[in-house]
Amino acid sequence: MVAFGTLRPFGLRPGYAVTHKPKNGSMTQPWAAGELEKHRMFVLKNAWSALTHHIWRTVFMVVVAALVAFASVFGQAVLQANDSATGGTYAAQQATAVIRPKASALARRDGADAAWTKNYLSWNDYSAYATAAQKGGIQFAYSFAESVPVRQSGSMAAIPGSDSSAKPSATGGDLTLRSLYTADAAKSNDLGTFTLVEGKQLAYTGQDKSGVLVSQSLATKNKLKVGSEFTVGDATDTAKNYTFKVLGIYKYTDSAPEGYGSDAKLAKDNRDNVMYSSYYAFGVNGLDTSKAKGWSIPDLNVIFQLSNPADYAKFVKAAKATKIPAALSISSPSLDAYRRGIAPLGALAATMRIVMVAAWAAGGLLLAALVGLAIRRRRGEISTALIIGVSKPRIGWQLAVETLLPTLLGLAIGLLAAGFGSRALGAALAGAAATPAGAALVWRVIGWGACASLVLGFIASLRALLARSSSLFERRGDMVPAAESSPIGHSRSQPATQADSQEMTRTAAQTETNKPNRQGDAA
Repeated sequence: MVAFGTLRPFGLRPGYAVTHKPKNGSMTQPWAAGELEKHRMFVLKNAWSALTHHIWRTVFMVVVAALVAFASVFGQAVLQANDSATGGTYAAQQATAVIRPKASALARRDGADAAWTKNYLSWNDYSAYATAAQKGGIQFAYSFAESVPVRQSGSMAAIPGSDSSAKPSATGGDLTLRSLYTADAAKSNDLGTFTLVEGKQLAYTGQDKSGVLVSQSLATKNKLKVGSEFTVGDATDTAKNYTFKVLGIYKYTDSAPEGYGSDAKLAKDNRDNVMYSSYYAFGVNGLDTSKAKGWSIPDLNVIFQLSNPADYAKFVKAAKATKIPAALSISSPSLDAYRRGIAPLGALAATMRIVMVAAWAAGGLLLAALVGLAIRRRRGEISTALIIGVSKPRIGWQLAVETLLPTLLGLAIGLLAAGFGSRALGAALAGAAATPAGAALVWRVIGWGACASLVLGFIASLRALLARSSSLFERRGDMVPAAESSPIGHSRSQPATQADSQEMTRTAAQTETNKPNRQGDAA
């Protein structure tokens, strides 16, 4: 039994009689021509009415579509930024190369045994590496740092290490003086990068004989200010002293390497006990010498500056061919720092790959389920609409619009949110990395989202397109009971009686009487 009380979602009004003549044996108008045109113009209005009737389902579809769109744009932005960071941007990085003790060798280091100085490289050693690089056609510049331990005095006391039994005669002193040839040497400092909090930076090209930088902790301990003078003693000659002046006070901007911070065993290994000078001040005080012995031998650390990572790889190959001591290894502080900087971006990219797949899978399933829920109990509406002349494509188009409206709205919201928030969110989650959502990326997601919405809309329209006309008058489990909505007043469980048949005959006869004649139609 057909239920006429459920027609409103398709824009059909109960109580309207069919007032047309069949054309070519089929029903072409559900009611008067004006009403049909009105119906065609209000497909969108009817779809909107159906959506607002199930507002929470509609809102859920919008939210799911928005989240999928946002995850797609932001995820693609992160992947794009990561590809650039590990690809072209990395290939354009200037690379430094240093030859320093391996971690395993440093673990065996005894700072109270001057025999460790046998692991130091001399200028002759570095010249051999430079010559090998030049023969390989590698262009490079260089900078360097030199360090020696110095003894504390009445005007300069070191921050103690954990081993208070260590004697200056064995360690060379409780402080370290390190000279920097250029600012590039400071950037490649193995103890960490630092910044000034007071005073002036070192004059690398000047002739300042006494200016040094001291740490904030050391200055506080000794009540030093910019301009204060102090004295330190030579590592091996107790009769020799050096006088320096505080040019600036610094603090480190990164974490201390293991064993070189507050966990240092020896005071001289605590990086806060390091004083930085220019190479001129170091050399003019006679500390850069090839004749020194014991802890007075300067620890020379040359930093080779190369154009790009490709040249760095060539340099490593050339240096290894010159036989680097087993306790030493080649590394690139600049490339290591760059890789550490983009590590959060790489981790976020790995996460977003999983998030995007999960969003697409879960979002697709949820949207498909919501579409299925929206069309599941519509057989009665579809059947009645077909009986009174609404075409299947028209019904299918309305069902498609009911799907397209929330999904396309969610897509737009997600795209706008990702477009404006992608950069800020990337900066928060990827260590200040830039993750902008470019126009090409947004258009790509728009294409994907539009295709997905059209597919869902087509799936919804199939509910009408595949409806069987031969079964319109069959009883269906998803049709509304006639007792609840049909003018006839019978439920699905009650068979039609003879009185019902007579009533249907009278209704049909009355409808036939209301039809205009053919001549009138032609007119």
